[in-house]
Amino acid sequence: MTRSRSITFLSTAAFVLLAAVAVAGCGGGGATAHAAPPKTASGQPATLGVANNSKLGNILVDSQGRTLYLFKKDSGTTSSCTGACAAAWPPLRSSGNPVVLGAANASLVGTTARSDGKPQATYNGHPLYSFVMDTKSGDTNGEGLTAFGGTWFAVSPAGNSVRPPAPAAPKPRPQPQPNPIPQGNGGDQDSDNNGGPDDGDGGI
Repeated sequence: MTRSRSITFLSTAAFVLLAAVAVAGCGGGGATAHAAPPKTASGQPATLGVANNSKLGNILVDSQGRTLYLFKKDSGTTSSCTGACAAAWPPLRSSGNPVVLGAANASLVGTTARSDGKPQATYNGHPLYSFVMDTKSGDTNGEGLTAFGGTWFAVSPAGNSVRPPAPAAPKPRPQPQPNPIPQGNGGDQDSDNNGGPDDGDGGI
């Protein structure tokens, strides 16, 4: 009876260990859940849509509503973001052409092979990425950042980089107006503030 329980326990432990290894492998080398490459379940094509952002206007988002970015260091459809860069800016993976929703332009969608041979979604020739610091839909914490040798921008429905809005010009300060009343009693020490040496008013 004791031997049977031991065998059962070992079998269960082995199963749990194999499952943990499998999950780690699917997550890209032990990446945390929030840093996993955004893709649909079962490796299906990714979904692209357009959302109106309060700061940037209309921008591309993934199926979870997270902002998608392009990397200015990329050369055409070839990604320059690997290793630690890809951990911070997970590539948008897709097993085929991404599904396009809303105002996104289906003619601009495609895929490109990454250095690991697996496909990454592109839009207007730009490989697409999310950003691990964007924890919810509507976040644009990666906008305009320079990291890993290039600058990151959100993507417009036309496939161009969305530049952060320019700060409003400060309003000019009003110039101080000269005091129309001379100070020091006009210089002649009487009470009418008219200059002198002696204005003939009897010192009044």
